[in-house]
Amino acid sequence: MKKSTSLTLVVIILSLALVSLSGIRAVKAKYAVYIRVDGSVEGTDKIQRDGDVYTLTGDISGGIKVERNFTIIDGTGFTLQGSGEGKGIDLSIYSPSSPRIFNVTVKNLQIKNFGTGIRTVNNNTIIGNYIAGCIAGIEIAGGSNNLIKNNTIANNSNGILIAYSGGNHVITHNNMINNVAPTNNVIIVWLSPKPSVYMNYWSDYNGTDADGDGIGDRPYMYINTDYAKYSDGQPLMEPVPVIPEFPSWTPLLLTLVILAVAVAIYKRRLRRPQTN
Repeated sequence: MKKSTSLTLVVIILSLALVSLSGIRAVKAKYAVYIRVDGSVEGTDKIQRDGDVYTLTGDISGGIKVERNFTIIDGTGFTLQGSGEGKGIDLSIYSPSSPRIFNVTVKNLQIKNFGTGIRTVNNNTIIGNYIAGCIAGIEIAGGSNNLIKNNTIANNSNGILIAYSGGNHVITHNNMINNVAPTNNVIIVWLSPKPSVYMNYWSDYNGTDADGDGIGDRPYMYINTDYAKYSDGQPLMEPVPVIPEFPSWTPLLLTLVILAVAVAIYKRRLRRPQTN
């Protein structure tokens, strides 16, 4: 037992070191895109702003630094592509002297190959994203009250990393798939109170579902050491179907297309010769 515990702690320490190193490298490199505190966008023409909503209109190489509170970033299925380091979406502090970024929603994005896919601190929502190939898929560094829901977090060194945090996080209805090791699906270091983790799909869960309700009969233990025991008490037997939401302009576009077709059909009928 002591040997297993020691091995787990070594894995945690190494993972934290890797994420920290990626953060140091990220400081040296500029982000590809900035959403400034005044609402302006710098570094790309592939983000369309409508009030508090920032909608991607194409793929972007490099990460996005968010400096604005009360912001919605809608990826509409497009990709942030990294080069193995830095952060895909950075929702941490604006500057050492400024408050933490809060009330930001990140949704419908594909985030690939960063040191950290999404880094969040306080009162932010991460929903409906696909995060893969990162050292840490999602990192919660301090703060509290983050919602992580309906994401697919796959093939990362660490799925979700929570460190030095005040807790009260909700992690639910996510697909945790093939992250490097069972102990690396979720790593928690110095967290109080415990996060609320329930009804997630874990690709390495090998339990049964005797009553056929889609929920495993025994909890999924995602970390188990002498210091803390964490589990998903309602592990899902099948992945969550994560369907990206339509961007805000899609209903209008569909309406215009339907209207154009109706007008074309009506004109064709008017041109038909009349028969007695």
